[in-house]
Amino acid sequence: MLKAHKWIYIKLATDDGFRTAPKQNKKSITVAGVVMYLHLVSDRGGSLLARRYVRDVGKALAAAERLESAGLRPNVVRSGPNYMVNIATADLLKLAEEDDAVRRAIALHLAEKVKNGTPRQREVARKLLQRHPFLNPGLPLLQNQ
Repeated sequence: MLKAHKWIYIKLATDDGFRTAPKQNKKSITVAGVVMYLHLVSDRGGSLLARRYVRDVGKALAAAERLESAGLRPNVVRSGPNYMVNIATADLLKLAEEDDAVRRAIALHLAEKVKNGTPRQREVARKLLQRHPFLNPGLPLLQNQ
């Protein structure tokens, strides 16, 4: 008798209806060929960062160079065994004004935090959406809360 995982492998290899589409991450954006992940920071006024973690310092510096060539000001910081390449809120907002896909990803991420985040995340996301109205093209989340 076949084990359950073996049966799943056979079904995946032979049945097109059994396969599912890969889950798309709502928190990721691609900037100058670098996939970065959105991160909401609840410091003083609240901010939104785009981050990318890599293990190798060479890869981190290469990603930072690509981002610099796109006119952004990335930071490279050591974070435990990894290196973190991040883009600050000001650069993200400048990028969102130019690129509709980035604007949509940021708006969806903030709307998700307003709806399902912790109380502090809700407050910070709501403040960011109110402070930058071009990110909020008529989202009903802010009217009822």
